[in-house]
Amino acid sequence: MAKSTGISGKAFLASVAKFSVSSWATLVFGILSVMITTRIFSPEICGMLNLFNSATSFIIAFCTLGMDGAFPRFFHEPPPGWNVKTLFTRCVSIAVACWFVLSLISVILYKPISSLLFHQESLLFMVLLSLKVLAGMLLTYFLLQFYRFGNDPYHYNIQQILTSFFDRLFVITAAFVSATVNVVLSFATFGSFGLALTYLFIQRKQVFSWKGGWHHPEMHEVYRFALFSWPSGIMFAVSGFIMPYLISSILDVASLGIFASAGFFVAAFGVLQNGFRTYWGAFMYAHYQDENSKIKKTHSYVGIFIILILAAFILFQHPMYLFIGSAFQGSRLFFSLLLLAPLLDLWQQTTCYGMSLAKKNEESLIINVSMIVLTVPTAILFMQAYGLIGAAYATAVIAVVRFLFATWRGQRYYRSIRSKRETMGGLCILVLMGISNTVFNDSLLMESGAIIGLIIVMGIVYREAFAELYHVLRSMRKA
Repeated sequence: MAKSTGISGKAFLASVAKFSVSSWATLVFGILSVMITTRIFSPEICGMLNLFNSATSFIIAFCTLGMDGAFPRFFHEPPPGWNVKTLFTRCVSIAVACWFVLSLISVILYKPISSLLFHQESLLFMVLLSLKVLAGMLLTYFLLQFYRFGNDPYHYNIQQILTSFFDRLFVITAAFVSATVNVVLSFATFGSFGLALTYLFIQRKQVFSWKGGWHHPEMHEVYRFALFSWPSGIMFAVSGFIMPYLISSILDVASLGIFASAGFFVAAFGVLQNGFRTYWGAFMYAHYQDENSKIKKTHSYVGIFIILILAAFILFQHPMYLFIGSAFQGSRLFFSLLLLAPLLDLWQQTTCYGMSLAKKNEESLIINVSMIVLTVPTAILFMQAYGLIGAAYATAVIAVVRFLFATWRGQRYYRSIRSKRETMGGLCILVLMGISNTVFNDSLLMESGAIIGLIIVMGIVYREAFAELYHVLRSMRKA
């Protein structure tokens, strides 16, 4: 057992805060973007943009070949004789080669592939998708991760802010040229692609190294990790793509636009979770042996945090929906159900790392495959019975099941939960809050009463954690 490094709670929170700066900027851009796009674009255009972005993430998962997972895993432990620049160069080169092959196939066979993805034949869509995939893969999955795992919050935040800013700026700018799908997707793609080329030039000396040859006796560990993490990444991407795809197929693209408008709340929550997620991965890999007590406490504190966040969103939903255009107001009925997915995904970060630490990526793969298999019939069944709100119920069901399975397997290899009672109690409170907004949507009094009552129950369930948190905050204040 490694000797404890004695990382203080104050230092931990300071590190999280450093990586949250870009998220706050993203929130500001997101609010302004939603206020504008839901007023100048129709639900059909917003729906197609959402489908295009979902397809981008979906294709990126195939192109990376798992190297986006292997690079951060071996960032601090590259093969002997290699440095992180050599590792980065090999991982990126493999991913780009795969992108080239898939892009060539998608352009040649654009008719069936475009019809499958976007319900229409369009060579332009496939060309734009290929460029968007390359830009997103380089920026988010590799170049940004170099800053993240290199513990460089300054450059990490700058790149994140620029990426978020240009993504939204070019979409809005398209409206001044022509508010059509082709123009909007073109502007969104070339904005991202231009930024990716810029950062490739800026970081070229920092991240690339062609020394050391292509082969290394111990690279098989990297390839093995990538091999098992790649399908897991694909399944995760499919899970993000399948719901928008099913909504656009079973209902229509306009319904997807309304469904996606609730993503404003997901983005607003993202400002609070991204800093934690960004720092947490690096922290777990570096300190899982010497900071187990802090990791267990963090799990409880995150549980409290996400419950209070969901409660706040529900209680203040009416003023928040003033930011969204009138054509998209229908999502207020089910936005709380959609929030369960990112909330539980954040909480899952404190329970599932055992699989990665034990290099049991095949188990993550099995979980993700199972979720895909469950998502399709669940979504179809709920949408056919309840329409658009059925898609929200299906999303919530899958999120809960995924959390339970990932937590179960993660805890087998690394204990990060100190009280099953707390965790299961917190999960039940979250689910009840999400449902209460749908049930009492027309009665502010009943809805507020239900939320306040559940907060009181949370105080009882987490009474030990609250007492600890009080002492931690008090000691930090004195310090």
